[in-house]
Amino acid sequence: MTTKFTRAALMGAVCSFALLAATAATAQTTATTTATTAEEKAAETIVVRGARPIFESDRAALQVQRNAPALVSVLSADEAGRLADQNIADAVSRLPGVAVEKDQGQSRYVNLRGQPRRWVTYSIDGMSVVSPEGRDTRFDNIPTAIASQVSVNKAITPDMSGDTVAGNINIRTRSAFDYRGRRIIGGLSLGQVELGGGREIDASLVVADRFFDGKLGILGQVSFYEREMITDNWETDPYLRPGSATSGIDRRPGSETRRWAREHENKPYRLTRGNISGSVRADWRPTEQDTLFAQSVYSQFTDIELRNNYIFRFDNGATNTPNAACTGTVTTIVTSAANDICTGNLPNKGTVYGVRMNWNFRTGDIKEYIFTNTIGGKHARFGWDVDWRLNFTETEDGQDLTGTPSFESPSTVTSRPTVDYDFTDVTNNTVRLFNTVLSGTTRSKGPAVSSVEAFPMLFIDIIDAEGGDLTAAWTGKFDASRDISLFGSEATLKVGGLYTTRDKKRRLTQYRARAADFTAAGVALPTYNDLAIDTAFKGKYALGYTFRYYSGDKVGDLVQSLKDRRIGSYQDGSGEYFEVTEDIVAAYAMATVKQDWGSIIFGGRVERTENTSKALPIIGGSRVLTALKSDDTLFYPSVHVNYDLNEEMKARLSLNTGAARPDFDDLAANFSIDDAPGLITGGNPDAKPEKSVGFDAYFEWYMKSQGYFQIGFYYKDIKDALFTQSGTFGSTILNTPDRDRSGYNFTTIRNGGDGKLMGVEVVFNHTIEELVESMGGPDWLEGFGVRLSANFNDSEINVPAVGTAPLRVVDLPGASDLVTNVGLTYEKYGLSARIAYQYRTKWLQSVGGYATVNGALVPDGNGDIYWNNSESLSVSARYQLNDQFELTFDGINLADSPGRRFADSELYPIEYETFGPRYMIGVRFKY
Repeated sequence: MTTKFTRAALMGAVCSFALLAATAATAQTTATTTATTAEEKAAETIVVRGARPIFESDRAALQVQRNAPALVSVLSADEAGRLADQNIADAVSRLPGVAVEKDQGQSRYVNLRGQPRRWVTYSIDGMSVVSPEGRDTRFDNIPTAIASQVSVNKAITPDMSGDTVAGNINIRTRSAFDYRGRRIIGGLSLGQVELGGGREIDASLVVADRFFDGKLGILGQVSFYEREMITDNWETDPYLRPGSATSGIDRRPGSETRRWAREHENKPYRLTRGNISGSVRADWRPTEQDTLFAQSVYSQFTDIELRNNYIFRFDNGATNTPNAACTGTVTTIVTSAANDICTGNLPNKGTVYGVRMNWNFRTGDIKEYIFTNTIGGKHARFGWDVDWRLNFTETEDGQDLTGTPSFESPSTVTSRPTVDYDFTDVTNNTVRLFNTVLSGTTRSKGPAVSSVEAFPMLFIDIIDAEGGDLTAAWTGKFDASRDISLFGSEATLKVGGLYTTRDKKRRLTQYRARAADFTAAGVALPTYNDLAIDTAFKGKYALGYTFRYYSGDKVGDLVQSLKDRRIGSYQDGSGEYFEVTEDIVAAYAMATVKQDWGSIIFGGRVERTENTSKALPIIGGSRVLTALKSDDTLFYPSVHVNYDLNEEMKARLSLNTGAARPDFDDLAANFSIDDAPGLITGGNPDAKPEKSVGFDAYFEWYMKSQGYFQIGFYYKDIKDALFTQSGTFGSTILNTPDRDRSGYNFTTIRNGGDGKLMGVEVVFNHTIEELVESMGGPDWLEGFGVRLSANFNDSEINVPAVGTAPLRVVDLPGASDLVTNVGLTYEKYGLSARIAYQYRTKWLQSVGGYATVNGALVPDGNGDIYWNNSESLSVSARYQLNDQFELTFDGINLADSPGRRFADSELYPIEYETFGPRYMIGVRFKY
């Protein structure tokens, strides 16, 4: 009830704001429009320069979308910042068919029309870029400040990379030719996060100008964003496999229906997240037939993390005394009865005596960057239009940790807490702490304890880490097209080719100082009091205990002093090393046949990929450089039909193919060998791409009144989906003279799952301006508009049989049954306001293990992990003071929808976290 009231109040507030501003501004403000030159009308991107930026940017986006050769959704130039969108994931989340996955409440990954995030690729100005993380493309490390247009390509044509199943997101950067002459654009916004009171800042500047009679254009862009935040967080997992013979797990009759959590923990994060970006681009148009450009783009994502982590282990040395009346119900009595109904405990409520605590304090200084450099040109010669580009891109997924001290409870039972756990409320798992009393061998609950620091903790170690994954890629591509006659009709023939070589390697070094190293050096062990600061918990969640935060500076100083005094040592990091090289050669041909009713585009693309994987596994007691090679050649045919039903209506049909290659980590030859049981785990250099055949049928209505309606059906047939599976290793690469390992059991990622996805997409955008005019309504009412979209998905994928678990059918990871976007806009008298609401139903994050116990199929641990349904509510308002300045207000995450994960069933939550609303005010300017 409270949430609904909040939404209604917010809508009312914005509408009232619109009415008040309109009344005040009617006598002063008039709408201004600016004519565009013929050159700008022909440009690919239309830059908005009106007093109605939402209306005008929508019009620009629809024009690009309507003229596109295949199915696409477009975000136009000025719109990318209209909702305080900090990154590209936030921006595209308002487009139809797009849902986002979040990290710490921040949009990060994209699910396109119900498909896994690893199936979405992205490009910058048409050049494919590998994300710092690899195939799991991150979009939170790309600020919207660099973009002038974002296109979500849902049906791939042969002139685009075939290495995608879901689609491609292309980010078009700014150019000086987007503007007439000199242009300076910038903005500054300041704000606060409600939870914890952290500050937020967003600043950007673009400077563009033309020289030499307008033939040379130079543009520079910089941006800076930073947000301080905390999280309210609890986690209860992993859940233990029912009926396991492992000591301490319930084996009483009916155990297959009971799931006990191994531990409960809290992670009260303190974070400072940010982006910095900079780009420079020069465009030269020496003649009407020639265009040359050079461009560099740099974007860096930073994540400074301070994480207190308090873990309560219910399985390790935490015992109860079983009720004697219960002991005859099983033939074997477990040795640890914490997870035992005969003690009076239930999986969701009970008391555990003598719980071991683990404290881990993670201090991270994570940096990810993308640095991409391109030169290229377009030339018209001898009837051909030629487009060529050369690119070098470097990315890094940094994994630096400036210190992670760890503490653990002593073995003395009375030094450990007794814990009451209550997991009956799936949105509020809690623990309460008590002293543990020991009388002989009987444990009981003592007085309540309010501070977790009241219990003694032993220092274990402190680890400092540096390194990450570095990717370097060189790419050359060309496209050539010319007008021809084909089948008696006008047509355009387009051919091209591409060569890419990519190299991804992991480097990681660690410095570790253990308790024994301190003792050997005659140095006293650190205590938490040495690291703590007198700052209490800033969140709102009722933890059930109090604690103090720690100082990241104190941890850093401790690590540096240990290195200076040589207490501890650098660890052998060669086990983390891997290097994967990928070479791609591609060629395509396609034709666009023009008809009175529209066009047909058909053709095909062939891509050959060669991979080399290197790693240093331990074989026979020594690390051995292991190198493996694999290759594949794939052909991607497609046909797209664009049928103009009349001047406003268009039908699109598409039959297309695609593939998603395994991630670099999955291809790495980083094997881990256990000779005793004959087991091998690691990457799989022989893993093949996941393949799809897709069909799209869409109807689009571009209304003269600036309205837009779309309804479409999409279908994907999926082959060779990747899952973690076990089987015979089947190779002699790891053999030694004294041991044949080819018959070992190998657990790795393998192809084997087939499935399908189908869905319906509905979109409606409109303003009520014409309706109000036709009814003779008041002028102020004309400013309202609505934007609606929904995707209805139905998917399934086969999970191969593993062990005692038979073949299973699950949803595609990332597929919500329903994804909706609802937007209400108001734009008139210099005021531009928007309320945006997004909702998605639960979706599968990862596929887990299962086993058959007492004839029932049960999760082996957590099982399949899901994110629960989530919603997002944002408010944005802009008020134009004059031609140069506008005031801005943004309210973000106003619904404060929690991030909730559960294991197999909503009855078994594993994570719950909230982040709080954020508010920003600012000013924008342009000259």
